[in-house]
Amino acid sequence: MTQYTVVPLRGLFLISNSLLKVLSLGADVLPEYKLQTPRMDKWTILHYSPFKAVWDWLILLLVIYTAIFTPYSAAFLLNDLEEQRRRECGYSCSPLNVVDLMVDIMFIVDILINFRTTYVNVNEEVVSHPARIAIHYFKGWFLIDMVAAIPFDLLIFGSGSDEVRRADVFSVVVLVCSVGEVT
Repeated sequence: MTQYTVVPLRGLFLISNSLLKVLSLGADVLPEYKLQTPRMDKWTILHYSPFKAVWDWLILLLVIYTAIFTPYSAAFLLNDLEEQRRRECGYSCSPLNVVDLMVDIMFIVDILINFRTTYVNVNEEVVSHPARIAIHYFKGWFLIDMVAAIPFDLLIFGSGSDEVRRADVFSVVVLVCSVGEVT
C-alpha cells in the first residue's frame, strides 16, 4: 500500500491514504462494538425507531390532555347530580369516563413498551438485552410511570365519596412530573 504525504499545492493539500481512512471512519477505525448490529429479541423496540418517536408524541399529548382536563373535570364537572347519575348508570355511562379509561390503558401500554425499548448506556452502546432493559427501567422512570398509570378514579368509584376529586388532582401532579420522561 502506498502512502502519500501531505504536500501543499497552490493552497490545496493532497491528503495521505491513512488520513483519509481516519476521516472516513471506515471499519478499520471505528471500535468493534459500533460496527456490530445489536442482537435483538423479537419484541424489542429500538429507542430511535419511528414507531417509538410517534408513540412518545402520543404519550406526550395524552399527558397534556390529562394535565388540562383532569383539574377542569374535578373543578367544574364533578357535582352531586353527576355523582348520582354515575351511581345509577355506571362508570361507562359518561363518554368522558370512557376516554379517561382509554387514556389510562394507553399509559399502562406505555409501561409495557418501555420494558422492551433499547437504551444507550454510559459506554455509548445500544443495550438490547431484555433483563438489562428492565433493570434500567426499574431504576429510572418505572415508579413514576406506575403511579401515573393507576386509575385512581376507578379504584375510588365504588366508595361514593369526595375522594375522587383528590385522586384526580393527585394523578395530574404525577402525570405532569412524568412529562420529563417523554421530552
